[in-house]
Amino acid sequence: MKKTFSLRALFSLLLVLTTILCVAQPPGGGGPPGGRPPGGRPPGGRPPFGGDRQWGQNEGNMPTVKQKKRVREGDTFQVVGVLRDAKTGEYMPYVNVAVLDSVDMELVKGGISNMDGVFELNGVPQGSFVLRVSAIGYESYMHPFKVTNNTNLGTLRINPGVTSIGEVTVAAERPLYAMDGEKLIYNVSEDPSIQTGTTEDALQNAPGVEVDVEGNITLRGVSSVEIWVNDKPSKLTEENLKTYLQTLPANAIARIETITNPSAKYATDAEAVINIVTSAHIKSNQFVSFGVNGSNQPFVSPWVSYMWKKEKLSINLFASGRYSFRDNASNSWSQKRRDAATEGEYEVTWADTTSQTDNSRSYSGNVFMNIDYEIDTTSDISFDAGGFYNDNRNDMLRTESQTYYYLDSVPAYSQLFADQTSDNSDSRMIFGHAGVDYTKKFDNEGHNLRLGLNTRLNRNSTEEWYNRFYDVYTDLDEHRYMLTNTFGYGASLDARYNRPYSKDGELSYGLRVDHQQDDNTYDRYNDTVGILIDTLRAYQFKGNESSVNADVNWTRRWGGFTLSTGLGVEGEYTGFNYISDMPFADDSSYFHVHFRPSIHLTYRTESMHNWKLNYSMRMSHPRGEQVSTFRRYGENSYSVGNPNGLKDGFTHNMEAGWQKFFERFGNIGWEAYGRWSTNEISSLTDAEYDNYLERIVSYSIPYNMGTSWRYGTSINMTYRPSGFFNVRLYANLYDYGYRMEYDRVDEFGNIEHKTDENHKWSWNVRVNTWAKLFDQLQVTASANYRSPTIGLMSESKARYFLNMGLRSDFFKRRLSVFVNVQDIFNWGAKIGSGSSNTNPYYLSDSTRKMLNSRYISAGFTLRFGKMELERQAKEGDSESGDSLE
Repeated sequence: MKKTFSLRALFSLLLVLTTILCVAQPPGGGGPPGGRPPGGRPPGGRPPFGGDRQWGQNEGNMPTVKQKKRVREGDTFQVVGVLRDAKTGEYMPYVNVAVLDSVDMELVKGGISNMDGVFELNGVPQGSFVLRVSAIGYESYMHPFKVTNNTNLGTLRINPGVTSIGEVTVAAERPLYAMDGEKLIYNVSEDPSIQTGTTEDALQNAPGVEVDVEGNITLRGVSSVEIWVNDKPSKLTEENLKTYLQTLPANAIARIETITNPSAKYATDAEAVINIVTSAHIKSNQFVSFGVNGSNQPFVSPWVSYMWKKEKLSINLFASGRYSFRDNASNSWSQKRRDAATEGEYEVTWADTTSQTDNSRSYSGNVFMNIDYEIDTTSDISFDAGGFYNDNRNDMLRTESQTYYYLDSVPAYSQLFADQTSDNSDSRMIFGHAGVDYTKKFDNEGHNLRLGLNTRLNRNSTEEWYNRFYDVYTDLDEHRYMLTNTFGYGASLDARYNRPYSKDGELSYGLRVDHQQDDNTYDRYNDTVGILIDTLRAYQFKGNESSVNADVNWTRRWGGFTLSTGLGVEGEYTGFNYISDMPFADDSSYFHVHFRPSIHLTYRTESMHNWKLNYSMRMSHPRGEQVSTFRRYGENSYSVGNPNGLKDGFTHNMEAGWQKFFERFGNIGWEAYGRWSTNEISSLTDAEYDNYLERIVSYSIPYNMGTSWRYGTSINMTYRPSGFFNVRLYANLYDYGYRMEYDRVDEFGNIEHKTDENHKWSWNVRVNTWAKLFDQLQVTASANYRSPTIGLMSESKARYFLNMGLRSDFFKRRLSVFVNVQDIFNWGAKIGSGSSNTNPYYLSDSTRKMLNSRYISAGFTLRFGKMELERQAKEGDSESGDSLE
């Protein structure tokens, strides 16, 4: 039975939930101190907190604070204090202060000191807390304290900070977005609006990142993106990566770093890198949390986290599971055309229309373990291991009509073929990884050595049953059984040595050796029981890749300027063997050497203006499948490499940017960028009559595009007037275009030299907002729009959505509950998304809709134990130079 959904019912539910959450706990007390206006000076001009009084001294000028009161359950209290410069004794006005829960360091209350350095925080409940004071040019100050009644913290002296220019120091709470050299950082742990989502949801909030309905990732419109996890390449297959991102909860992520113009030390062929850094470390004690999220889509996702630390040893364990169900529908049409007698016109020789429905059921689970051991004050070792499992069932039903136009016959005629296809598949994916990292610090000035050994393993298995029934030409009916098994393993050894040669300069040397082995079997049968071998589609693939990457980077600082230059070199051997009974089997190998120069210039002022200007050149080479003559056949299509026509590509990237952090506003950032590529490799889709399938099918083949370009500008802004409200905006406008020349073989065997040139302006905008109401209720909303974009003779359609959510915490954050509504206006089901092929000889258009795109999700989290998070343990590099990359 088809489900209906009422917007009136939805908003009624949100209103009821808001009312329940707001009355669940008594309102907090507080209010401004009586007898003195906030920020005013008492007679005599002395600060209201008694000038130089140190905490714990017994002076007559005691800080002004509300009188003690009789404590009742649920009461809240006032916390007051004064801030002074520890060196000059001057009062510190307009400095952000925050009361953090000592259990998990989450924000409880926030405020700003007045012109006399006085801060007053009302509505603080009983409990143990940490006061965090952060100001530009000062060391971060953390002061533990307990609240049992109205509390006077007295005078707090803040030490001026001594921070190297190469680092980024951000005032007040860690901002949601920060610039660090070539990185733009999104601090996921500081974003309350995303804590109930997945890593895929968190990626949507990172500046410039887009994740489409299929899980494909682009960064500022570029699809050549490499995903790293904890400063290492993930080495996940495409499908495994999608599953990992869709199942790992966002509250297991510390930050996401986007690098749109990677320097030499990243040793990657990709145009961009996204580095996902997981979980914070623990300073002491132990802590357990678990929760369950679910929705009416439906999906349900339980998870549990355990963290323990004792002296030099810390252990972090995490596990999660997920069940989900998706219901999709799509419609498409395509045409094969040829040149007509009149120049510039075309004749249709074949047409196809398709209507399809499919649903997907998935079970998955993640496990992760991290162990850190401090050998001594100068060295430590860490071990991490983890993996995930996914079991997926997909059922598809498709109706298709094909018309062949025989234009050269006398008289010309057409023939219609109609069929119905069912496709059912079961797949299982397993991925595991383990690694060990060792760090040796020779001093506290950045002289260090880091070594890492990491291993990985994946095994996937898929069974698929395919049946195709024609309405008239029943002799063409197809019944197939397909069994796919893939197995791969790999290992990498990394070393990075950082050596400062002065207080203003350093050299960094990196080396990475990597090896990957794959053995995949694609068994295909022309029956449903696995007897009649489908020799056209059955094959075995054996591949191996070995690479050595080395880089050297030089950094020099002058005042507020930092200049970094680097040069990387890579040698890679690739071997592949496509084993098949067909004549296009292929056994080949090749070797490539690439160079990657880069230069990055940054400038930072004392008032937190951050400027950057950088350039890099990247060489890319064809992958194995792009140069292989082997044809990989699907149902009605095939893909093949281009062994004789592909050259190495060269891409030149340049960026300029500015970022400014404001204490009482938030931050504003702007970037301008340009990319110019020659011989960029992309796939061209066409159609032809295939002698093996004996019908017209589509095929894709890679070509060097000739030249392509992308230039544009982007802005990101966070408006954060208080600790209880923020609005984030990201917008990107760019022009993408290309010009290519290629040779095409027409249906008569003639070779035609073709030229194609196209460009298009595209843009996308994303707005997120978060607010905390009544000290209990958090409200979030997000809206996203991406305009149509083009590729090589293709165009992707626009995509947009609007989400809303509510969250509330109870019992000193021991319990959290939330409810979210995804795609409120159901645009994913009504409009959907899709793409079109603009090749004049093969036109196509498809629209895909998620029928259960709009849904309500809800969940809870329980927390037990006590700990102090040491966030800088994973996120700070102030004493150890570059991370192990």
